[in-house]
Amino acid sequence: MLQVAKTANPAKTGETSEVFARAGDGTLTARHIVLAPGHAVPLFHLDLPKSLRGQAREQVARRQLTDRMGLNDTVEMRPCVLGAKGEDWSRVFVAEHTQMAEWRSYDCRAVLPDYLSLPISEGLWTLSQAKVDGSAIVMMRFGPNDGVSTSVEMAEAVLTQSLNTGPKPKAVLWQGDSLPNIDTLMSAHQVPVVTDPDLLKELGLDQPSVLTHGELACDLRTDPMAARTRLAQRVLPWRWTILAAALAVTLWTTSQLVAIGRIEEQTAKISFQTQEIVKEHFVPTGPILDVRSQVSRVLLDLRQSHSGGSAMLDVLDLTAEVGAVLDAADAVPEMVNYSKDSGLLIVVRMPDFGSAERLTAALQTDHMSAELEESRVSDGQVGVRTEIRILPKEPSQ
Repeated sequence: MLQVAKTANPAKTGETSEVFARAGDGTLTARHIVLAPGHAVPLFHLDLPKSLRGQAREQVARRQLTDRMGLNDTVEMRPCVLGAKGEDWSRVFVAEHTQMAEWRSYDCRAVLPDYLSLPISEGLWTLSQAKVDGSAIVMMRFGPNDGVSTSVEMAEAVLTQSLNTGPKPKAVLWQGDSLPNIDTLMSAHQVPVVTDPDLLKELGLDQPSVLTHGELACDLRTDPMAARTRLAQRVLPWRWTILAAALAVTLWTTSQLVAIGRIEEQTAKISFQTQEIVKEHFVPTGPILDVRSQVSRVLLDLRQSHSGGSAMLDVLDLTAEVGAVLDAADAVPEMVNYSKDSGLLIVVRMPDFGSAERLTAALQTDHMSAELEESRVSDGQVGVRTEIRILPKEPSQ
């Protein structure tokens, strides 16, 4: 059976008065949050490396708890994610296995330690008395990320330890009747005690609220390790398919790399053989910078030498030499026209006027003269349209 527990001042906490339920008399519905006895779910602080994540972090936490408390199979652990970023948690809830199994059977919003039901804000401690199984307890929350429930007799000792080991609160909020010995303790440490949340604003504290600091993420029914195990079991049937696909991709990539390596090797071999032939027959001395242009010039010189050096450069030789210059300048002619009287006219499109001038200068050789007849920019077209007139030179006597 469950007993509904009313929250104090619900208008200020943002929750209805029947949102929480405690074991005992009453009826549990899916909208309730079951409050587990805080003394049955202690919160322990651990020293965990920041680099650990997931199951490895839980295993180290369990090992530390075993070393500290001698845990066995009758006890379960749950990470406390309050105030943690991602999986950078360092505190854990601990409870008996049978009790955890009972809580997992509840059909409700969540199962939380009862001290997490207290309204809280930064810099505030909240205390409240309650009855659990006929015994009086004190629920204590030391800021949004910490808390404990203990007997009335032990409450003063727990508060004294918290005051001595951690930062003092700006104020303490009592819900319901306060305890004189605790009021005296707080007065000795110069910590104001209030029973009206409206007075907290005067002390520079925000209005306390319930379930606004991530408390529902601490549902004791949730087992992160079991969730990861179920996910691994669902993923397992796909493991071999994924591995086979990864192996196929690896083999295909390897074969492609081998093929590319062979092509690069053949290309390098052909390039080496070409340069050796050019050195042997065309350019015996000097560096080889542009095979096509240099071979064309050598062939042109050979033709002229065979003609005795007296004949004018013919149209084929002229076109070949012009083509070598255009290829070296990475220019593609739009039109080529030749007449015996006016020579060779080429029309090319250059990026700018400067490149057109440079191309004209490159066409000036010992065998031909070049003249830039026109360069203009047309609307809707890219670059400069350049017309260059090329005439063969008369051989020198």
